[in-house]
Amino acid sequence: MKKAVIYFIAFVVMNLAVSFGVDGIYTLIYGKGHEADTTQLLIMSGTASALTVILFTALGWCPVSRDYIRSRPWATFFWTTLLALGTILPLSWLEGFIPDSLTEDFAGEIITKMLGTTEGYFVICMLAPLAEEIVFRGAIIRRLVEWGRTIREKRLDTMGKKGGTALTDRKIEWVAIIISSLLFALAHLNPAQMPHAIIVGVLLGWLFVKTGSIMPGFLLHWINNSMAYVMLKMFPYMSMDSKLIAYFHGNSTAMYQAIFSSLLIALPALYQLIIMKRRAW
Repeated sequence: MKKAVIYFIAFVVMNLAVSFGVDGIYTLIYGKGHEADTTQLLIMSGTASALTVILFTALGWCPVSRDYIRSRPWATFFWTTLLALGTILPLSWLEGFIPDSLTEDFAGEIITKMLGTTEGYFVICMLAPLAEEIVFRGAIIRRLVEWGRTIREKRLDTMGKKGGTALTDRKIEWVAIIISSLLFALAHLNPAQMPHAIIVGVLLGWLFVKTGSIMPGFLLHWINNSMAYVMLKMFPYMSMDSKLIAYFHGNSTAMYQAIFSSLLIALPALYQLIIMKRRAW
């Protein structure tokens, strides 16, 4: 548990340090009171993500190996892609039930600025998901599972004397998945993103536990973030916090038909991933 907390703190501190550092440099150049432009925001986000990847891989906090790709997991990638595409509309619809008071968007304008550029797509949709998968799945879940298994061993010693029920691997893994998804949502520091981040975080955590690799999760994360970029290009007049019904011009019938069609893609994909043989890690 201690290591998982250290990883989370390191991730947060890295982002804050880079933000303050870049802002300080801009202040020296342009003076106090300058407003952060898109370039500065991209430098902040991109540098923080790049340094996170370097730090966590160099220190071995997230082990790096080619073994998973060498196993040719093309079926997993295929079903993960369909799952990602099929869950976008249903999750967006569910977000519509969350009260506006709980989803105040502090970063919508900033994200919109960054996604409006090609560089922003690379930073927000590719580099940031890679860094977050390394931290929250490759490092934090891994350590939380190890922590849970250590507790189980201690409990087994106690059971020998007093009796009791040991924690199963599945329970340990699900606790790790839930904790990591909550930390994942908290790290976004934006109430509007947190409900979505928790749900997606559970999916990403489950994919990591199932496959033992961050690659399927990175694929889902990349597609999920890329859809924000696509929607921004297709509907430039819509704000980031618009309800799903707004994209269908208030036509609820069309919206529910689209959601149902999405579920016809997502549920079979999820089933295929569930029955797929688990990979040891």
